[in-house]
Amino acid sequence: MPFDSEGMFSRLHNWEDDRINDIDIVTDHMDEEDDNFAEGLSQCFLKNGNSQMEGNFNAGNFKLMNVADGALPSDAVNRSQLDEITEENSSLLKEVMNTLVKVGDIKASTISENHDKWLLCNGQAVSRSDYADLFALIGINFGEGNGVTTFNVPDYRGKFLRGLGGDSKDDIYTTQEEGLPNITGNINILLQRHGTRSADGAFEMTTTSSNGGDYTSVGPQAKFNLDASRSSEIYGASEHVTPINQAVNFFIKAKKEE
Repeated sequence: MPFDSEGMFSRLHNWEDDRINDIDIVTDHMDEEDDNFAEGLSQCFLKNGNSQMEGNFNAGNFKLMNVADGALPSDAVNRSQLDEITEENSSLLKEVMNTLVKVGDIKASTISENHDKWLLCNGQAVSRSDYADLFALIGINFGEGNGVTTFNVPDYRGKFLRGLGGDSKDDIYTTQEEGLPNITGNINILLQRHGTRSADGAFEMTTTSSNGGDYTSVGPQAKFNLDASRSSEIYGASEHVTPINQAVNFFIKAKKEE
């Protein structure tokens, strides 16, 4: 199985004709490894490329040397192309990352410190120049820092993050303080003999009695109960004001990938 002047395998007969006529490629030596290699060539590909590769090519744990750079999607790539792929595609990768995650995005994490262009939302003051994109977005709305070279990131410690709108604050920069609806109700008693008693709102009159006296003595009596759920159904719906929760750290994306 000789080689031509360009180092390619050559044959006296056309390889495509050999394949069509079921003529095996053989070696000049009876060495078993050479026979195995020749068998692999016969089963896998032809020199003129007229037939597609079939089966697996067994290189016997040896390397394929001097493979040209792959150009088409179906081409194999060599080691140099793999070594350069990070550098060549880094701009594309950064563009994708900057599309998926924008400066100003918020994430929850178990990490406890600033990392990878993310800043912990603990109200810390950071450089206006180092984090110019974030400063352009939020300005001094969360704090002016030293008033000259720094500004503050949000402080989300101990807070729930809530969707803007509805009965929330009108912007994302203002903290809405804790609160519950007021509990209201009235007890009405007419202070006279056999007076009338009534209640509304969160109060309910359950029992009454009268012993014929007047309001200056042990006169007409009534029992009133307080039930906040009569004022608003929010009361009694839970055993506690704070929802069950698990603490995490919130981070804000502070820089683009460059």
